[in-house]
Amino acid sequence: MKLFRVLGIGVMVLLVGVPQAFCETCTKEDAKKAVLYVVDLVKTKGKAAIPEIEKFRFCGGEGYVYISDMNVVILVHPVHKQLVGVNQANTLDARGKYFAAELKVKANGPGEGWVSYAWPNPKTNVIEDKCTYLKTSTMDGKRVIVCAGIGGVSPKDCK
Repeated sequence: MKLFRVLGIGVMVLLVGVPQAFCETCTKEDAKKAVLYVVDLVKTKGKAAIPEIEKFRFCGGEGYVYISDMNVVILVHPVHKQLVGVNQANTLDARGKYFAAELKVKANGPGEGWVSYAWPNPKTNVIEDKCTYLKTSTMDGKRVIVCAGIGGVSPKDCK
């Protein structure tokens, strides 16, 4: 009987511990790869790529890529469709930072880079640091900003 109890506890430890060992940790490199993938899509397919972009996810299905025009008006947002057509230039993060204005500056300057900001985690609603990679591209002849972010990256590590 004692052997079965020990085996049962061992199985429970494995069942609890193994899934955690296989949990995907999202990295800045994952966000950058996702952006570069979508940059290629919009260059080659233009607006015809939008349905594919809306379905595309990375980091275990939680990461997504969104696109704005060069004035940070959202053109494609797979998660928050109500943002499509909305100018984000005056949007403040949870700490009062105009992060979309910073995206615009980097897009119009080097054309790519990282921007940090504080945003509520959609699962916990707790404010956390977020780090977004952006790269400019063209979609049907017009310049656009392609972006993807990840949570849990401190501002000093978002470079």
